[in-house]
Amino acid sequence: MSKVFPLEIKDFYSLKELSTFIDEQIRWYEFLLKEYSQRLGSLLREQGTGQNEEELLKKLREKGFNPQEKKRKKGKSRKAEEITSRNWFTFRNLMLSAVKESMAEIYFEAVEKINNNIEQLKEVKALTEELMKAGLGSDLIYSAYIVDGIPKKIVIQQRRNRELEEGRYRFEISLSTGVEAAEPPEEAAISEEAVATS
Repeated sequence: MSKVFPLEIKDFYSLKELSTFIDEQIRWYEFLLKEYSQRLGSLLREQGTGQNEEELLKKLREKGFNPQEKKRKKGKSRKAEEITSRNWFTFRNLMLSAVKESMAEIYFEAVEKINNNIEQLKEVKALTEELMKAGLGSDLIYSAYIVDGIPKKIVIQQRRNRELEEGRYRFEISLSTGVEAAEPPEEAAISEEAVATS
């Protein structure tokens, strides 16, 4: 199973190859989705808050960390907003929390993001299949700009004649030491006999 890179530009020599790549990304995200959903379920089944949470929150306040100030979102109640803000502290561009609900919150966010990425990948896969039906030809290279495993832009280029013949680039190298090769021992012995007999 391949892992997802945050950002890459990758060449594909056919739409089928691109489609296979998309399938691999979908499988990777589905694997993560299953794992995170199980962890989230376990977290939600746990009961109560620990005394350690209160101690850690107190420590954060004592160290001068400020509760996060959050703009109110549409549809979110003031009480839910206060709980979220109370649980998170800001440290420059980083957010800190010591509350179990915050752990569940980040799993919820991750699951939502993964589901969104899977949907985007399925849309791109459907578009790729439509392009296959259009029959663009086998003499093209598809250079894809990929963000979080999702092709966002594709540049179609004509393959050069040599690339078409070989299918892909080929690397050839020949090494030379600059020293003349010595005669093999058998040939040297034969030529010495020839000189002696003449």
